[in-house]
Amino acid sequence: MKRLITHFMLLILTGTSLLYAAGAREDVLSMDPDVHSGQLDNGLEYFVRSHSWPKDRVVLRLIVNAGSVQEEEHERGLAHFVEHMAFNGTDEFPEGELVAFLETLGIRFGPDVNAYTSFDETVYKLDLPADDPDSLARGFRVLQQWASAITFAPDQIESERGVIVEEWRRGRGAQARILDQHIPMLLQDSLYAERLPIGDMDIIRSASRDHLIGYFNRWYRPDNMAVVVVGDLPVKDLQAMVHRYLGEIPAHPGPLDRNHPSVPRISGTRVSIAADPEASRNTVALYVPGDPLSFRTRDDYRQLLVRSLFSSVINERIREISRDPDAPILSGGIGWSRFVRDTEMTIASATARDGMVGEALQVLEEQIEIARRFGIMDTELERARQRFMQFIEDAFVNRRNQPSTALADELVRHWTRGEPVPGISAEYELYRELLPGITREEVAAAVRYFEGTGGRMVLVGLRDEGENIPDESALLNILDAVAHADLAPPEPEEADIALFPLPPEAGGIVNEIDHSEVETVEFLLENGLRLFVRETDFRDDEILVSASIPGGMFALPDELVTAARLAVLVQQESGLGPVSASGLQRLLSGSSAQLTPRIGYTSAGLEGSSRRADLETLFQMIALTLRDPRFDENGLQTIQRRSLQNISGALASPQGRFTRRFQELYGAGDPRLGPLMAEDVERVTIDAVRTAFESQFAQLNEMAIFVVGSVTPEEVTDLAERYLAALPSFPSPALTAGVDITSPGVYPRTGLQERMRAGSEPVAQVGMIFTAPYEWSRQENHRHNSMSDALSIRLREVIREEAGGTYGVGAAGWRWREPEPRSFVQVFFGMDPERSDELISRTLEVIEEFRTTPISESLLERVQAQQRQSHRQAIRENGYWLTNLQFAWENGREFATILDYPEMVERLTAEDIRRMAENYLAPESRLELLLLPEE
Repeated sequence: MKRLITHFMLLILTGTSLLYAAGAREDVLSMDPDVHSGQLDNGLEYFVRSHSWPKDRVVLRLIVNAGSVQEEEHERGLAHFVEHMAFNGTDEFPEGELVAFLETLGIRFGPDVNAYTSFDETVYKLDLPADDPDSLARGFRVLQQWASAITFAPDQIESERGVIVEEWRRGRGAQARILDQHIPMLLQDSLYAERLPIGDMDIIRSASRDHLIGYFNRWYRPDNMAVVVVGDLPVKDLQAMVHRYLGEIPAHPGPLDRNHPSVPRISGTRVSIAADPEASRNTVALYVPGDPLSFRTRDDYRQLLVRSLFSSVINERIREISRDPDAPILSGGIGWSRFVRDTEMTIASATARDGMVGEALQVLEEQIEIARRFGIMDTELERARQRFMQFIEDAFVNRRNQPSTALADELVRHWTRGEPVPGISAEYELYRELLPGITREEVAAAVRYFEGTGGRMVLVGLRDEGENIPDESALLNILDAVAHADLAPPEPEEADIALFPLPPEAGGIVNEIDHSEVETVEFLLENGLRLFVRETDFRDDEILVSASIPGGMFALPDELVTAARLAVLVQQESGLGPVSASGLQRLLSGSSAQLTPRIGYTSAGLEGSSRRADLETLFQMIALTLRDPRFDENGLQTIQRRSLQNISGALASPQGRFTRRFQELYGAGDPRLGPLMAEDVERVTIDAVRTAFESQFAQLNEMAIFVVGSVTPEEVTDLAERYLAALPSFPSPALTAGVDITSPGVYPRTGLQERMRAGSEPVAQVGMIFTAPYEWSRQENHRHNSMSDALSIRLREVIREEAGGTYGVGAAGWRWREPEPRSFVQVFFGMDPERSDELISRTLEVIEEFRTTPISESLLERVQAQQRQSHRQAIRENGYWLTNLQFAWENGREFATILDYPEMVERLTAEDIRRMAENYLAPESRLELLLLPEE
């Protein structure tokens, strides 16, 4: 399921519902009673909802009902340009001050404040603290300024031109060139095909201030806008602020004349084939355009359920095909996408193996044709029902804990696309009422969406493979052949066996420790495994589990490293215990239990989650992963095939070659850090995979499992005694001192600057990494993180905003404690090749400034504000406690140290950050790789 399921499940997972009105027509869907809407005197519409997750936050959305299709020919790109200029100065927030002001409120540019421009609308996003009236008022004032008072300062226009060009440049490459060839067919003969939101770069480079103001004045008017407010305040308070701040915008004197472009329907089957030597993968898709599904009544909703069940069944079939090592597809699926307002696309798509794009198209068409002729099986429909009931039950149980951002974004879709926004309780009841009555015949009949009434399109994007590029007639012949082929119905399914056919031997608990300072209880099982449980009420039914055990790839000899890097994927493609991967997928239909192993550099572990009802299933999966993982030869071959294709795709792509070369330099010959090599992948055996995986989880007396969420210690220990306590623990001969920690292979090279050339687009990218010995401590870790946070802000100000040299730039820092403590700080960004020397020099100047001069008090204040705000939200999340409890245990710290984070934030000084930069950003510690286009 593609975008349909994304949007459809958002309906569920964001806590919305479909309620049919009890008025004149009982089957008409109505607005959620918790949403209060209205219209101001100036014509602006608003939607307000009180919602307390997360606590003390208010989410704002400003929607302008105009995007790139409202541009005139000479304005192509100005809708997007105006959106950028909103962050570069308004009447009340002079240039350069708006984002800095928001950052003093703890708001992060990107996650908390951002915007986007699409074909049909422009949307501004702002998340604010709700417990500071002054800050909240200023935030509403920002929204009012964006809607009516952008200043378009000439110097800011000039610098922002470069940012937009760099945003365009970042999106260039093989996939963009392939899309350029597909767009005329997808959107043919429509204004959409001529008005891509990114715009025309010649116009971006030359557009006058008057042109920008002209577009702004024409479309930024209150009767062409809406405001969405969702947050942790009473509705009356939120409404009052909307009236106070947005109501003062003057009404527009003239009538609104907005165009409503459409995409003409086609007839027959049309084909677009685009090949590019730099493409990293081969794709094929069937597109069937049609009118968007009506979404007004109970019957409309039932039909949406019907076709969603259909896609769930067909996607399960396609997933099963992709498990075959010889299948022509690596992945695929069907679904629906509505990327312009008047047209919805029914889509079947796949990523094909090299040289097999025709065969991949055949697989897709055969699955559609098999469904058309033979329908679906009762067992398939029942599993799909179970999956959908799991979604709605999760949403219903956790309806209080749905993020305000998700609720706000759905109200945006309501205003722009007519998506209904009711209450989750009624939707839950509709699911319970409607799903059991939907028949196998109804679901199978949804195949008609692939027939359509407006023709269909075949879109192929692939690497230039010479004679292997199919022509249009060959693809059409494949479709015709399938229509007349002798196809077999799906084979009846064998009954699945249970994960544990017989109850396992139980064990006991030998010790219990109460860590009251962090509300966590520790249990020692008789096999030495430690279990930590923290019961919370953050979410109504969420349980997170994580396990950690020393080991990892640094503890393996070189000859097992590639096997270890593939082992988790092979295990997941093989299954657990007596159950194959396909059988496990069927068994877990309708279950919330999820589990993923991991093998890191210095440790291994498990990551899982479930609801309370499925916790036993999760513990069964943990036990089987630890002592009876499954490794099939077919699973290995499937993963090898995918890995080899990923490697060949990376070698074809300039960006892929850049990334691999950076990994080679960073890894300095160590197979754990460098890129996967094709010859190593081909040599891996199933025995090596099994040995690498099982060796990581042998010594259970060194493992700790953490359980955090809506579950009691008694519930967890009961399951731990039944499934984990009696598991044997034994030494692992494969875990050896496989790496000499004094070897230079463990540490990236330093003091090296290299240039490489690849690609035909005028795109450059630089990657820098600074590495140095590290003084490991909790305080040092916080200061190190703070240095990266401050450096990211400063690089954005200098390289993006002042120089107009890139779209996105930042710094990311991390540390190793073993084999020896070491610091890493990474900086990546893309740019114009002609400016690469200039922008790299400016980046290094900023870094040197950090090393020699304490940062400004303003920058320090912003870093601390963001840390305070992030922490206030994080401590109410199960994931925060899971991560921090595990990290403390892995590093031998008292759990009480988790609580001192706010004190560290307040103690942070500008000199602390300067010292971090001096210690860890020395020029001689830099590794740099610059990608330039082919000459």
